Amino acid sequence: QEAGQSYPRVARMGAQIRADDSVLPGECAAAASPSAHHVLRLGDGLRHEAGAVTATCAGTLHTRAGGDAWLDVHVKRYSPAAEETVLGVVVETHAEAYTVDIAAPTRATLPVLAFEGATKHNRPKLVVGSLVHARIVEANGAKEPVLSCVDKVGHAGGLGALTGGCAFLCSTHLSRRLLTHPAASAALEKLGESIAFEIVVGLNGRVWVNATTAADTVVIQNLLLGRLAE
Repeated sequence: QEAGQSYPRVARMGAQIRADDSVLPGECAAAASPSAHHVLRLGDGLRHEAGAVTATCAGTLHTRAGGDAWLDVHVKRYSPAAEETVLGVVVETHAEAYTVDIAAPTRATLPVLAFEGATKHNRPKLVVGSLVHARIVEANGAKEPVLSCVDKVGHAGGLGALTGGCAFLCSTHLSRRLLTHPAASAALEKLGESIAFEIVVGLNGRVWVNATTAADTVVIQNLLLGRLAE
């Protein structure tokens, strides 16, 4: 099947793998042929090898229009992937870059100029403990992931330092569900009718909530970690 298309059916021992089916490590989740006009973007638990997309761990297959495919995987530690967005905590500051904890096996690097409009003389002054919403631009197991707080055309687009509010941890499974599952989006929109709040979800299992009062923040956190996590 051509990259960029969905993956509705793949043979498996006489059965067929479909979106929302469970797959095991080594199973072929989809066929994928190289194409100059389509882009195949693989998330957690999938890799492209020998013209096929195979699972690297057990999970539930999900696909999305545009060529996105990933596994819903219950893991304790985040595995960085290019073009995913994460919430990171600055743990070291240097002249040319910040070292950021993204809850992955290795820390990430965020160049000081990787912000909208940043120059050598005008750039954000982050400190140890600052929370940033960033995009992964490089994720290679041989070196530290590289982050950016601008999109591909140089705009912030919601990325950057987050101030105020409250950040907490959740599973990577829940964070991906909050960003992709229609029921989760509907529940948050419904809650927004009675409580004013901002929320940013990182695919690395970190969530930032900024509400008017601490009590409202607790209500939102309980919803996310309770009913929506089920």
